[in-house]
Amino acid sequence: MRKYYTRPCNFYYGNQAKKLIIKKKAFSLTGNIHIAFDRLEIFNKKKKREIKSNIYSISEIKSLSNEIKSIVKADLRKITSKRKNIIGLKFNQPQIMGVLNVTPDSFSDGGLFFDKSKAYKQVKLMIGNGASIIDIGAESTRPGSRIINEKEEWARIEKIIVKVKKNFPAMPLSLDTRKSYVMSKGIKEGVNIINDVSGFNFDDKSSNSIKKIIYLYH
Repeated sequence: MRKYYTRPCNFYYGNQAKKLIIKKKAFSLTGNIHIAFDRLEIFNKKKKREIKSNIYSISEIKSLSNEIKSIVKADLRKITSKRKNIIGLKFNQPQIMGVLNVTPDSFSDGGLFFDKSKAYKQVKLMIGNGASIIDIGAESTRPGSRIINEKEEWARIEKIIVKVKKNFPAMPLSLDTRKSYVMSKGIKEGVNIINDVSGFNFDDKSSNSIKKIIYLYH
């Protein structure tokens, strides 16, 4: 089991970041010369859920033990490497996710877009205002919310997902669900991302469902 984890910290931006990177006094974040960092926080995961951390300057990395140094260097390669474009999304700049809750009881917009025509109009509005991802969910997970049947959940969003994919085929579509049944149905209709607030712990079959997406994009 892995014991050490690396996190970049102490950031610089713009021309200052670029100068530090050129002088090798800082690393670039994901290959972006306009974002730099010159400190690393190294977490040490101990037994009984105990976690300790220390912050090091980049010049101090060479003084670390060989065990930690090899892990940190491997992490740094990942932290500083350029990100590949995935499903048409460019990760060298912020992306806007438009969220649509096709529910009667969500926090922000519960009930406002429960009607299918209103839901689709809201998707068009979000895309027109710059959303680069659309996230659609049909079950509220707010505290005290009611768990709904998987078939009822899918019935709420099936038509809107099909319509969005038909009219905006290049738009990455995220499906907010905790249920493998809904995930599988969504994937068959072209969903690109699964957004599970439970971290795939709600439904034991979820991991098998998302393998289909992983296979498509790797």
